[in-house]
Amino acid sequence: MSADKPAALPSVFILDDHDIVRFGLATLLATSGQVHVVGSASSLTAGLEQIHQLQPDLVISDMSMDDSKGLDTVRAVVQAQAPRRVLIVSMHDEVLYGEQVLSLGARGYLMKETAYAHVLPAAHHILEGGTWVSPAMNSRLLSRLSRRAAGAASRTGESALTTREIEVLEKLGKGKTTKEIAYELELSSRTVDIHRANIKRKLGLRSAAELMAYSLSRT
Repeated sequence: MSADKPAALPSVFILDDHDIVRFGLATLLATSGQVHVVGSASSLTAGLEQIHQLQPDLVISDMSMDDSKGLDTVRAVVQAQAPRRVLIVSMHDEVLYGEQVLSLGARGYLMKETAYAHVLPAAHHILEGGTWVSPAMNSRLLSRLSRRAAGAASRTGESALTTREIEVLEKLGKGKTTKEIAYELELSSRTVDIHRANIKRKLGLRSAAELMAYSLSRT
């Protein structure tokens, strides 16, 4: 694919570690004649370099790369794509990750199982300044706002975790110690311990061992 984009078409960059996914998305978008795919990459490191060089109008990215996983990937891509026009296309359930991805600055979340039908309208919506989530997720977000406004009972379960708590939970699942998590997230060890305590409380876990078992079960 050429990096020379037609002036009238918005440019798109694709980041995914599966060749078939990159090829499929690139082909689908290119044949639409509505956007220009300027490049793609299979690793976060290579992708960030090309994003800085090409400065695409939109980045479509998975959450999991060989050299980066989960919300760390989202944060890095959002920071690299200055206008923050980032669409995450992932196999992970949007019920858990959709809100977390949006809170980090991405403009949309799309599950891979629906990407064929929705990636083009999602891309256009984001390029026009909007935010894209599924109708089900949109209803869920609106319901949550309504509950908050009405002073309803607080949330429970994993969906109640904050973005930072999800990050701590993910790193626990990778076998990271409190000290290592504190260093990687630029927090104090005490703050990490507070996040761990909040995670246990929200998930109904009774001990550090149960927390570790739970975090490992998610990987």
